[in-house]
Amino acid sequence: MIYKLNRDNYRDFSALNINRLPGRAYTVPFKELSRLKKTDCLTERYNSDMVTVLSGEWDFKYYETQSILPYEMDTERIRFDKVQVPSTWQRTGYREPVYLNCRYEFHLFPPELPKEVAVGVYRKKITVDDETKTHIISFLGVSACLELYVNGEFCGYGEGSHNSAEFDITNMLVSGENELLCVVYRWSTGTYLECQDMFRETGIFRDVLLYTYDKAYINDYEVKTRLNGGKEYDLYIDVYLEGETAGKKVSAELFDGRKKICAEEKDADGCVKFSFSALDVKEWTAETPNVYELYLTLKDGDNTLCTVRNYTGFKHIEILGDVFKFNREKIKFKGVNHHDSNPKTGYVMSAADIKKDLVLMKELNVNSIRTSHYPPDPMLLTLADIMGFYIIDEADIETHGCGSLGKYNIYKPNFLSNDLSWAPRYIDRVNRMYFRDRNHPSITMWSLGNESGGYKCQDRCFEFLKSVCPEIPVHYEGVIRTKRVGYDVISEMYTDIENVIKTAKGTRGKKYFEKPFFLCEYCHAMGVGPGALEEYWDAFYSSDKLMGGCIWEWCDHAVYHGKDDKKYKYEYTYGGDHGEEMHDKNFCVDGLVFPDRTLHTGALEMKHAYRPVRSEVSGGNTLRLTNTYRFLSTDVLTVKWELCFDCKRVKDGVIDKGIAPSATAEVTLPLGRIPDDRLVTLNLIYEDKNGNEVSREQHILCDAPAAIETGDKKVLLTESDSGYSAEFENGKIEFSRSTGEILSYEADGTELINKTPLSGVSGFLPNIYRAPLDNEEVNPIPKWNREKLAKIKAVYKGIRAVSDEKEVKITAYYDMTDGKRLYYKSFIEYTVFSDGTVKVRSSLARKRYGWKDLPRFGLTAELPKEFSNVKYLGRGPYENLCDLNGQSPIGLYETTVKEMHVDYIKPQDNGNHGAVRFAEFTDGNGKGLAFLGTPKFSFSAHDYTQKILCAARHREDVIHEDTTFVSIDGFVRGTGTASCGQDTLMKYRFVFDDSIEFRFAMKPITK
Repeated sequence: MIYKLNRDNYRDFSALNINRLPGRAYTVPFKELSRLKKTDCLTERYNSDMVTVLSGEWDFKYYETQSILPYEMDTERIRFDKVQVPSTWQRTGYREPVYLNCRYEFHLFPPELPKEVAVGVYRKKITVDDETKTHIISFLGVSACLELYVNGEFCGYGEGSHNSAEFDITNMLVSGENELLCVVYRWSTGTYLECQDMFRETGIFRDVLLYTYDKAYINDYEVKTRLNGGKEYDLYIDVYLEGETAGKKVSAELFDGRKKICAEEKDADGCVKFSFSALDVKEWTAETPNVYELYLTLKDGDNTLCTVRNYTGFKHIEILGDVFKFNREKIKFKGVNHHDSNPKTGYVMSAADIKKDLVLMKELNVNSIRTSHYPPDPMLLTLADIMGFYIIDEADIETHGCGSLGKYNIYKPNFLSNDLSWAPRYIDRVNRMYFRDRNHPSITMWSLGNESGGYKCQDRCFEFLKSVCPEIPVHYEGVIRTKRVGYDVISEMYTDIENVIKTAKGTRGKKYFEKPFFLCEYCHAMGVGPGALEEYWDAFYSSDKLMGGCIWEWCDHAVYHGKDDKKYKYEYTYGGDHGEEMHDKNFCVDGLVFPDRTLHTGALEMKHAYRPVRSEVSGGNTLRLTNTYRFLSTDVLTVKWELCFDCKRVKDGVIDKGIAPSATAEVTLPLGRIPDDRLVTLNLIYEDKNGNEVSREQHILCDAPAAIETGDKKVLLTESDSGYSAEFENGKIEFSRSTGEILSYEADGTELINKTPLSGVSGFLPNIYRAPLDNEEVNPIPKWNREKLAKIKAVYKGIRAVSDEKEVKITAYYDMTDGKRLYYKSFIEYTVFSDGTVKVRSSLARKRYGWKDLPRFGLTAELPKEFSNVKYLGRGPYENLCDLNGQSPIGLYETTVKEMHVDYIKPQDNGNHGAVRFAEFTDGNGKGLAFLGTPKFSFSAHDYTQKILCAARHREDVIHEDTTFVSIDGFVRGTGTASCGQDTLMKYRFVFDDSIEFRFAMKPITK
């Protein structure tokens, strides 16, 4: 078949759409009501008897530039490839992936595009049995634009990648075989509105649906609920019909399970309106997602022409002064930002992918999703209706590159948003988002897009939304830096905690006074982090003005290649790994979960921060419990408690007291006398009625340090040319005269250190460095950075030994220098006792060029590879830092050195454990070395060296070796969120003026 291709629409600013149908509600019509009722929301589009899902194998021809695209295309002469739809070019081998954060891929000169733009031509042959019926084709997602041809004729054009594009192809079809041709361009004028932080991908990436209607059908509908006085609701339904409606009937039926709540039948007309008053219904919330099944049916006599289903929820949103209320309650958004991202298929997310994400979010106590930065597949919204999530539905608008310096960009943040010639394009995207998604009870706010400056085009969008949907608030952060400031709420991103608190107190500035405050992005979750989540939530709970926020972001974005890919040696790749000229490195690897949805530590920290019940010890045996649910009592939970001495449970029980929503109650527990010479902890475990842990909390009631016993017999000090030796019962420890290190530490014939260390350090040397966290490397706010700090080495300056009969004291001295400047002086003092115990004291003194703020101060050593079993009393079982430890209560844990490694896609310091009283490293026979806190320390242990970790760009670069590399630290800096946000809070930084010291002890384990 021959096609005369239009080669200009993608670059024609006047061609916003051609023959594209107006926006309407996403529906899946059925002829058989019984069949629809048996079908769930994830499979309905695939099981409908009125919808053909055209996804699957399509013919495909790729053109590197549109200049080689033929003006006339004879599809019988083209050698097509076969591709799966949905898919993207970048994940099927036609183009390399490109990751950019806030830049365009081309020179910014809107609305002009580069001369050469890649093109993909898709072909699908379909069979139509009855061309007299109405046939509408719906593309749920195409990047960047679409030209549709049918049977040799041009049908239409549309852009707006994440909005549905629908065309009536009825008059272009014939009975039998028909040919669809879709021409997709890599870029269009609409690409200027799609500069989002993500891999930039192209293709038909969501399902393609072919609707087959009778000559009369339900084209669209609108459902609205309004609170009527107390808790009764009025229900309004508008049903929009197309075709020959004379003599036909439309019915609306609302069900609660099998129980019919209300029903009515009316004569069909262009628009049929139903209203039901004073319904006694259960309200919809994210905590109580009460949905009713609404069935709208068009009939011709006894013949059903069309039935559609809506999951209807009854809700009432209002803003009273500066307080956001949902069903009369002051809710908090415990949210995440969610991109469509699959490590194998990119933009393409299956129904199973979407459900997996939302199930995980529920398990992590998330109640809100911002669909960053575009409308999602409508299946996500229906699942949110049923499962219970507050949705901030975001328009597919971002012009970030207008405000980004760098190649191809200019610094004019408001460049397009204040140019009203672009307003129709902005409004078009908001319009289609609204009409497609307006019937979902989960929609809690509309978003006008992301990072596009403002405000003139946004004003037009706001006016449109308020004209059609005044009951749903509108959010948009980008106008905070303009005179518009905000719409229904004041929105910001990455606001530091101090300013959040000032906003709550009303001391920050006039523009923050009058409206609720929402953090659409906060706590950037890149790598090890985010830090200080608990402090954010202490602030959020301090004021009704503060709505909460959405963590950036849900998942790491990376391209999966598998372990056997011959082109890429890495299982996961990020920006710069594909030969891109321009990229933003690993900034896309910034999620709470890995690409395969394995949890980061940050996801567990979020689960803790978003916990439904918060407790504090209010004195004696009394607990004060606050229920942060707004619509549920704590009766939905089982609250268990356990009292532990030195992490051994001595008492336990269940708290039976139910606490009303948003209420606080005090509970007295039968704890008895709390000893003052033990570590005493009170653990609270909150479970749902299926026994799944929802959250846990821990209170330290007594933190007495453990006594360290030492031998009181004679220790013999000897001196030789090589160094010093201290002999104790059943062993000895040797120190090097030339380095100050421990050369050997032997007890009962077992060597306790690695005498041939891979790092060159047997033990110990002072260490102030860690392989940079993403929060230190991407945006290094501290004055130190990777290059400077990594060059500082411990240079040995001398050793001193003294002895009395019962102990030997050996002190090694070091300068911390880069060879040019002296930054610090340090010493390590070892006191050896007759039972083999060695008490260690180390000091760090700051000199002229030394920084006050360091990532860590501790000592490093290598133990034998056989010492791979680890038992410790401290925070665990997950890695933790001082501002990232809510998910890691103090306990007694057992693990292995290999299991302590956290396999981040971009390697960084990991596996740290704080508040440690002791850590034991043993071999298979139970022999080894124990580190004892005086009173506490932090530690990590790995089978690789810091040098290897620092050099690694990908997890495969981390070479696991035959060693046990141990860091014993007195001080470790928190992580913060400085990769995009606030640096580590001062109270979690390791800051000192002159000098600091810490202590611990070592003891052989010989039995």
